Amino acid sequence: MSEPAVTPSRRHRLEVRVTPEQDALIRQAADLEDTTVTAFVLDTVTARAKGVIKQRQDLVLSNEAFDRFIAELDKPAEPAPELVELFKENPALRDE
Repeated sequence: MSEPAVTPSRRHRLEVRVTPEQDALIRQAADLEDTTVTAFVLDTVTARAKGVIKQRQDLVLSNEAFDRFIAELDKPAEPAPELVELFKENPALRDE
């Protein structure tokens, strides 16, 4: 026999105010999915949040853009005058 799934405790609460139309729409969708309003909203919002985060984390480039990006990374670094001056004035920063 398999172990029952462990559900993490839900200690945080989110509250939203909705219009009567939004409430009816959400309830109808939850009913159609045969789930509770809470489960429907939580699943929907969680999926959307994951999508937004993934979209911002992943960098998608065309082949040409990727080649230009790599070419820029392969160029020798040029010293930034401000940093050169900073390290001259504060030699201890080099050792950290």
